[in-house]
Amino acid sequence: MKTKWILIILLLVAVALGLAFWKKNSSSPELGAQAHALTEEILAYGPRPPGSEALDKVRAHMRHQLEAAGWVVELQEFERSTPIGLVKFANLRARFKADGHDPWKRRVAGLLCAHIDSKYYKERKFLGADDAASACAAVVKLGEYLGREKPHQARQLELVLFDGEEAFAEDMTALDGLYGSRFYANAWRSREDKPRFGILLDMIGHENLSIRIPSDSPPDLAALMFEAAKRDGASNHFGTAPSPIMDDHLPLNLVGIPTIDLIGDFASTSWWHTSGDNIGIISAESLGISMGVVLRMLDELLEKQ
Repeated sequence: MKTKWILIILLLVAVALGLAFWKKNSSSPELGAQAHALTEEILAYGPRPPGSEALDKVRAHMRHQLEAAGWVVELQEFERSTPIGLVKFANLRARFKADGHDPWKRRVAGLLCAHIDSKYYKERKFLGADDAASACAAVVKLGEYLGREKPHQARQLELVLFDGEEAFAEDMTALDGLYGSRFYANAWRSREDKPRFGILLDMIGHENLSIRIPSDSPPDLAALMFEAAKRDGASNHFGTAPSPIMDDHLPLNLVGIPTIDLIGDFASTSWWHTSGDNIGIISAESLGISMGVVLRMLDELLEKQ
């Protein structure tokens, strides 16, 4: 009888420990909810095209969030001629504090990126909830989480919120759009200490989550993403687009930083670049799924070198 009770007690202890472990490592739903709330805060500032007061305020808000979580933030400012004239841009970059040393003198293994601006429209209000306030919020909340729970990973990353991803004209061209990522990538072009990888997030919060990475994605990063999605039971949300996609990953790939673009399937939607891209289409669950896959990818990329 004693043996039976001992076995029962051991079983209960094992179950309790298992549940505790699961809870500790099941951060994605909570992170999704946090990113959803931060998305709402971003949208409260209104449309945020490059050069706008609203974008300055959003950048300041993101800076405050990251600095409070132990990240050192700097703005990468520049000007460019655009179809609407000369515009001032500013990328937001962040690296995690470590051991009192200057984080900007430390080599990083990877980049985690999104774009912070919304598309410019002269005569209508466009908030860009999923394109890409939700991704911007996800990067910040992932940064907070990693700084708190996995500082050894945080120290190996640079977070980047690109300005000027959107074109000022209706359609993106080689000269109109990707202003921030082109400027940022060019600074890495001749350097030998380039990061080993980049992960770009864009439109990852839609309630009908359907991530479709570009067809020319770096094969090893694509395989890693699909494996992470499989392990999370989220494979049905991830696939490959039928063609390449023009987005902020392109300049990074061109200068030798292999970067994967986790981007929602905007081509088959009715809300893209319309007033329908508002908080009503954003799902905390979708954000949690996307962020969970990113965390699994980072575990593989940063823990097993």
